Amino acid sequence: MVDLTVSIVTANNKKFILDCLRSIYGTPKELRYEVYVVVNNSSDDSEKVIREEFAEVKLIINQQKLGFTHNHNAVLRRSIGRYVLILNDDTLILDDALKKMVEFMDKSPGVGILGCKILNPDGTLQWSCGKRISHRFEYWNAGVLKALLPFLQHRHFRNTQEVSWVTGACLLVRNEAVRTIGGLDENIIIYFEDADWCYRMIRAGWKVVFNPDASIIHYFGQTRKQYLARDIFIIYQSRLYFFSKHYSRYIFHLVRMLTVLEIVLRYMRSVGLPYISRGRRREGRELRMAYKQVIKLAFNPNSSQGKGSSTR
Repeated sequence: MVDLTVSIVTANNKKFILDCLRSIYGTPKELRYEVYVVVNNSSDDSEKVIREEFAEVKLIINQQKLGFTHNHNAVLRRSIGRYVLILNDDTLILDDALKKMVEFMDKSPGVGILGCKILNPDGTLQWSCGKRISHRFEYWNAGVLKALLPFLQHRHFRNTQEVSWVTGACLLVRNEAVRTIGGLDENIIIYFEDADWCYRMIRAGWKVVFNPDASIIHYFGQTRKQYLARDIFIIYQSRLYFFSKHYSRYIFHLVRMLTVLEIVLRYMRSVGLPYISRGRRREGRELRMAYKQVIKLAFNPNSSQGKGSSTR
């Protein structure tokens, strides 16, 4: 029996995916695992070099770009592991993190999803889990307040505990639980797919837990910065869809108004970018275009509908 299925999606990220795979295959061999890599319409030679260095990797080759959720669901349907690890290609597995996560799940039959400690390359902690998913938190602590005071730090968790969500950068899910609640929601392209999955998992009676005993490194933003303006729009699209799906109509309309307030604040901050370097001026123009699209989305009566057509 296979203990673990690892699911990774990559696109034009050859260096990161190779380093990620090396870190996986460099872990202790006690685990029985299979590794899937979805090559999402890459224009580089990722497929070739993966085949050459990691013949055991099971490749899924997309001829057109598909969404993050669609790609991982394709692996979920094929997986034979008792657990499935959703893993970003810009991550490195540290020491015996995979073994620790599987062992924790084996000892905790009520846990449906497990997250681990995620580190930046410099060893500092990344924000990777949270105690609540609510309109108050998203649009005050993580939204309006963050727009006003961008230097504010999120709360980090240092002990094993139940949480409301863990990040999809490294998320271990029990296959039995997936058969109960279903896979990732393909109406979400990317972002908030993890929060949605965790929310559904908890409502179905499973626990979501953060366990800092297992650690990985995540090169956060290395891929996203290539598509910053596009991703800004998708983040808000996914957030609006999440609240339209799980909350009352009143809350959803409140969220739309708070979205406009947050975006106006962010737009005003971005106006200062033209006065600095040329690269930052271009970034400012792209951000302002994205912010305008988000405001149109928030005012659009159909903005609650997610679309799963493209991603990085």
